[in-house]
Amino acid sequence: MYSMNVVVPVFLIVLIGFAVRKMGIVDDRFVDNGTKLTFKLALPLSIFRSIYSSEIGEIFNINLVVFAVSGIVILFLVLCLLMPLFIKDKAVCATVIQGIFRSNFLILGVPLAANMFGQEGLAPTTLLLGFAIPAFNLLAIVAFSVIVGDGHEEGSKLAKWGRIVLNILKNPLFLASVLGMLFSCFHIKLPTILEKTVSDIGSMATPLSLLVLGAQFDLKKVKSNLNMLVLTTLGRIVVVPLVVVGLGILLGYRSYELGAIFVLFSAPTAVSSYVMAENMGGDGDLAGQAILTTTFFSMFTITLGIYLLKVFGLI
Repeated sequence: MYSMNVVVPVFLIVLIGFAVRKMGIVDDRFVDNGTKLTFKLALPLSIFRSIYSSEIGEIFNINLVVFAVSGIVILFLVLCLLMPLFIKDKAVCATVIQGIFRSNFLILGVPLAANMFGQEGLAPTTLLLGFAIPAFNLLAIVAFSVIVGDGHEEGSKLAKWGRIVLNILKNPLFLASVLGMLFSCFHIKLPTILEKTVSDIGSMATPLSLLVLGAQFDLKKVKSNLNMLVLTTLGRIVVVPLVVVGLGILLGYRSYELGAIFVLFSAPTAVSSYVMAENMGGDGDLAGQAILTTTFFSMFTITLGIYLLKVFGLI
C-alpha cells in the first residue's frame, strides 16, 4: 500500500495534465514554457534544496558513498558502450541510457525510506541524496552532449570536448547540485526569507513537470516506441536492482544502508529525465513514456523487493 501511495499520485498528476490539454485549458505554448520553467528554475531549486538540507558532513559514510557513486558511474559507462551498438538513433540512444541509469531518487527516495524504516533510518538515504543527484545530473548531461551533440560537430576533438565541458558547467541542474553540495558541506545557511522562497519554488518542480508531461503525452506514439520502452523498463526496474542490490548484499550491506541502496537503484526513471531530454536534444516522447511505464511497474517490483529483503532478514 505505501508503495502505491508514493507512486500513484504521480499518475494522477500526469492524468490531470493530459485532461486539461484535451479540454483546451493549456496548449503547446504552455508545454514549451512549462518545460523551460521547470528546467531553468523550479527543478534546480528543488535539487539545491534537497542537497542543501541533507547535512552531508554529519552523516558521512565513505564506504556507502563510494559504492553508490561507483555503481551509478559503472552502470552509465556500460550503457554508453552497449546501447550505441543496438540503437542507431542518437536521440533515442541517449534517452534510453538516461532512462535506465537515472532513478527517481530525488522524489521517491526519502518517502520510501521513511516508510521502510521510519525517521531514525533515513540517514543513509539522505546522505546518498547529496551524491547521487549530482552524479545523475552530470552523467545525463555528458550522455546527451557526447551522443547527441550540440549541433556543432565540426572542429577538432579538443573543441568538441570544450563544448561538452561548457554544456556541463552552464547546465542549471549541475550548478544547483554543486551549490547544494557546497552549502551543505560548509554549513552555509540561507536567510529564512530566502530559504522559504527557494523551498516554495522548488516544491513546484515535480507537479509542474508532471503536468507538462501529461499535457504533451501522445498515446499514438507509444506503439512506435514499444521496443525501447520494454528495454528501458526492464533495465531500470528489474536488471539494475537485481545486479547492484545483489552486489551490495554480497559486500555485506544490511539494514538501513542496504535499504538506501535498494531505493536508489530500484526507483523508476527520474521525472526530471523528461525535462532533460526535451532541453538537450533527446527524445522527449520516449522519456515521458518511460517515466510512466517504469513508475507504474515499480509499484510491483519495489513491493516484491522489500518483501524479499524482509523475508531473508536483510533489512
